[in-house]
Parts: sequence; C-alpha cells; structure tokens
Amino acid sequence: ATVARVIGSAELATHGDWKPMTSAGDALTKGTSLRTLAGGSVALALDGGASLRLAATTELQMDGPRRILLRSGTLYLDNAGSVGAGYQIETPVGTARDVGTQFELRVADGVLRLRVREGRVEIDRAGQLLAGSAGEQLEIDVLGGVTRSPIAATDMAWQWAETIAPAPDIDGQPASVLLTWVARETGRRLHYESTVVEARAAAVILHGNIRHLAPLAALDVMLATTDLEYALVGDTMEIRTRTEL
Repeated sequence: ATVARVIGSAELATHGDWKPMTSAGDALTKGTSLRTLAGGSVALALDGGASLRLAATTELQMDGPRRILLRSGTLYLDNAGSVGAGYQIETPVGTARDVGTQFELRVADGVLRLRVREGRVEIDRAGQLLAGSAGEQLEIDVLGGVTRSPIAATDMAWQWAETIAPAPDIDGQPASVLLTWVARETGRRLHYESTVVEARAAAVILHGNIRHLAPLAALDVMLATTDLEYALVGDTMEIRTRTEL
C-alpha cells in the first residue's frame, strides 16, 4: 500500500516504534502498523487499485497481500474495479471478505459493525457465516447476536470517507471524469439530462486541481467556470446545462 492522503495526526510503526506520519507517499509493507489519532484520517492506495481509508482513532496492520488486521476503529474499503481477488479484513470479532464493493467496518468494545454501500461483504465469525448486501448495516454483539438495519448509499454516515477520498488529477481532463468520480464517492447514480448534455460533459476540459476538497465541494468549484450544473435528486446526481452563465 501507499499513503495517498493524510488529514490530522497519524503514526506508522514497522518494528514496534511509533513515528509520526507527516505526508503522503510512504510505502507500507507487510507487518507495517498504522494508526490515526483523534481528529486524524488517512487514505491508502492498495496494490491492485483499491482505496482503503481510516477514520479517527483507528489502528490496523498490513498483514500480507490483500490481508488487513483491523485492531480497533473504523475503516472504509472501495474495491470495485480493482484487479484480482477481494480483501480479507481480520478483526478480534470476525473476518470480513469483500466481493467487489464499498463498505465500512468498525470494531469497538467487542462489537463489529458492517455497513455496505455497494456490492456484498461476507463475515466469518467463529464458523458462523454472515453476509451483508448494498444498503444493509449489520451489528454483531459480543454474544454473536446480529441486528440488521437499512442504510442508504447517500447517508450522512459516509461523509467521513468522502472527506478523506484522494482526488483524481483532473487538470486537462474532460468534466465527465470529475462527474463520474463525484457520483461514485457520494453514492449517487450519474444521470445526464440529455445526450447533448452528456456530449458536452465529455467535451468540456477542466483546468486546475481539486486536492484537499471533498467531492461535492470540488464539483462546485470546477463547474463554476463551465456551462454545466448539477442537481441532487434523491440518490441521483443529474447533470444539466445552465440557462445563464
């Protein structure tokens, strides 16, 4: 893995000694531990193309190829479109395996919480196999009891993962690249008002960078100088042309 983005305070340890992580670019090899402190968050780019993000007060270890040990706290994994098999995340409560998905996993006080934004995740807890699909939240308590509830892909609970999302390099890229990224990061379906608008989005070339901006904030900034605009309608992000510039 490679550290893609850091917000606030985080630390790395390779031989038991914790050291401050000050910037992106650090490479994490097998056995490397990583933890975020209060108010901190980190995004990692994993081999194969997946994105792994850590919320505040989270500790994990890179335990081998596609194996992660989550000791405590909350992580978010976006593995859709990556190359190869899924990831295995071991926790003190159970082991999670993704099936091309976006999901959040949290371990605290012996309770394992899974939120699935897209795709499917399987959890093996002492031989008990459970599965969560898109739009589901599972909580497994210390006695093995399971509670299921719904969670929308656009729920506010996902915002921490959106905020730390590594932004693509959109300088010189068509607006459609930015639109596709924002739609995915915010859990929305991308819809163009017409084929004319879709063609326009592919033709408009953006300039500048959106580093350190959350997806919707980046969209606001970059579309301000174009003749395109968006509207959030339920779980859909609709793209239109402005009536006035």
